[in-house]
Amino acid sequence: MAFKFCTIMSSKDNVKNKEIQIGVFVQPSLYDIPESIIPEDKRLFSPNWNNKPPKAEKVLTFCGVKFLTTGNLSVIGAFIGVGKSGNIEALCSKYIAPDCDGIGWEVELKTYRNKILWLDCERSISDTWNSWERMMKRSGLSSPELDKRILLFNIKAIAIAERKKRVEELLNKNNDIGLVIFDGAGDFVSDTNSIPEATAFKDWISTFNPSISILVTLHTNPTDEKMRGNIGGELMRRSEGVMLLRKIEGGVYESTLDFKYGKARNDSTNVSHFYTWDTEKGMFVSTEYEKPTTSQKATSTKYVKLVNEIYTFHQKDILTFTELAKSIQNIRKCSENTAKAFVKQSLLQLLVKEGDIGYSKLKTNEGIF
Repeated sequence: MAFKFCTIMSSKDNVKNKEIQIGVFVQPSLYDIPESIIPEDKRLFSPNWNNKPPKAEKVLTFCGVKFLTTGNLSVIGAFIGVGKSGNIEALCSKYIAPDCDGIGWEVELKTYRNKILWLDCERSISDTWNSWERMMKRSGLSSPELDKRILLFNIKAIAIAERKKRVEELLNKNNDIGLVIFDGAGDFVSDTNSIPEATAFKDWISTFNPSISILVTLHTNPTDEKMRGNIGGELMRRSEGVMLLRKIEGGVYESTLDFKYGKARNDSTNVSHFYTWDTEKGMFVSTEYEKPTTSQKATSTKYVKLVNEIYTFHQKDILTFTELAKSIQNIRKCSENTAKAFVKQSLLQLLVKEGDIGYSKLKTNEGIF
């Protein structure tokens, strides 16, 4: 038996507690070795009656669906500016404080691999610090409180050739890491379309201790929902789960497995979660949103031309509800109440509410107006 230390949280004061160190006995095996990078003599595995690996445990759950399990890889693809890193913030906060708003995420890690290594590959150090502060704030922690189970490092300034070495150093130094998050995996290659570089990255993360789970984020192609480059294709092919983050309308965003490349091995992909930016709280929060049905979409398309005519007539970018209803009343020669009901049922889903000012046309639909 091997003796090692692990950090647990005292149950006395929930997340605002003190960390304590306890010694626990852990049986060393292929699936729990002291080093975070698998030694060469352990890289080749041949099954026999005496070396059955432990059952893969849930690490990340999304809306009740198993998204990532022990030792596996999952991918989050995102269009630009839809809260990719904001989802990682929420995920880490949910681990620290299970009762907080995790915008769809749940996190479970073993007590002897109870740390998350979050590698920020894209943002400035100021953006990284603000992100860390939001994560702590969402968790209900304030200075000088810390949760040392979250290790966030900005590695943007480290050259690509040196990044892998630095990550290995962090893993070897912290052999209780259970989840590694590459927030911007495309920044580990010089050319996202290079097949050799994509294969090298995939092979490299395969050398990690099999008790470590991996989550990577990538941007999508500008014109579709596929992850960018050959590195995106390779990681999607190997992954256990594939998620997409996208903007729906106005200030509503969606995290979903229900798209062309969506994936949840041995579980359902028919799940989505909606979130929005809360200006007062200064972070993304969960929100309610009802997706229009196919028949509703078809009906909406019929009125695109009508909406365009109304806004062209008024020569304004934003119209009040009263102005919209009055326009419908004049065009359709109907009563005021009928016009208001028509606007609510048929037009508002084509518009964006601009606070208390009024409504503007959906920017995502400008191409058909």
